[in-house]
Amino acid sequence: MDFEINTKGKNLFLGLATVTLLLMMVITTLLWWFVSPRLHEINKLLAEISLTALRIFYIVLILGTVLVYLTCFLEKYFLIARFAVVAFNRVLFPVTIFFGRIIGISKDKLRESYVHVNNALMKTINKKFKAKEIFILLPHCLQSTECDLRITVDINNCAGCGKCNISELIKLAKRYNVKIAIATGGTLARRIIIKHKPKFIIAVACQRDLVDGLQDVFPIPVYGVLNERPEGPCINTIVDITKIETALKNIISDKK
Repeated sequence: MDFEINTKGKNLFLGLATVTLLLMMVITTLLWWFVSPRLHEINKLLAEISLTALRIFYIVLILGTVLVYLTCFLEKYFLIARFAVVAFNRVLFPVTIFFGRIIGISKDKLRESYVHVNNALMKTINKKFKAKEIFILLPHCLQSTECDLRITVDINNCAGCGKCNISELIKLAKRYNVKIAIATGGTLARRIIIKHKPKFIIAVACQRDLVDGLQDVFPIPVYGVLNERPEGPCINTIVDITKIETALKNIISDKK
């Protein structure tokens, strides 16, 4: 799929994830070196089992990291890469964010880089979806603060005044016959996903909300589009609609 991705943007997260993995291996090896004599005193079999489990754990993580690298940079789909993404997301992602915070790397920078990694993985999906299986999920901060209409209840309540991107996005969703909604937060977003059961999501949000959403709905594939914040966080944000339309053109199997 020919999604628009930031090729260089993914390097920060992938590089730090690799350093984090190496540090985890060094730290746990040192810990094992300290506790192994006691484990052997308690039970030699227990010591061997725990060492084997540790080796398997890191083999899985290393394999997962290598597969994520190959998938991202070669932009080719690997059948086993789904397993790799699970290991990468569930184990290495939170530790990398934690390590980044310790060494002073901005959370938002890391999250933004992770979104680019995610989108690079989405680009390799060799499957298309029916329009009814696709959902566009938007943040409420796209709505103009001058607007009094409650479009979080029903996005079609939008009057189409043009003061924000909402009316254009509604037209886009109707043109491609896909569902669209606005979520005021993670709880409502999860409720919307449970209700509609999409098979592919195009999500617009800031770095924090987008990454949290990617983690929450995993393993549902999500193409993330970061919004722009000319007036600061959570107020009158905007989005590049061409990125969303490019994604729709490439993932819908039953376009008219």
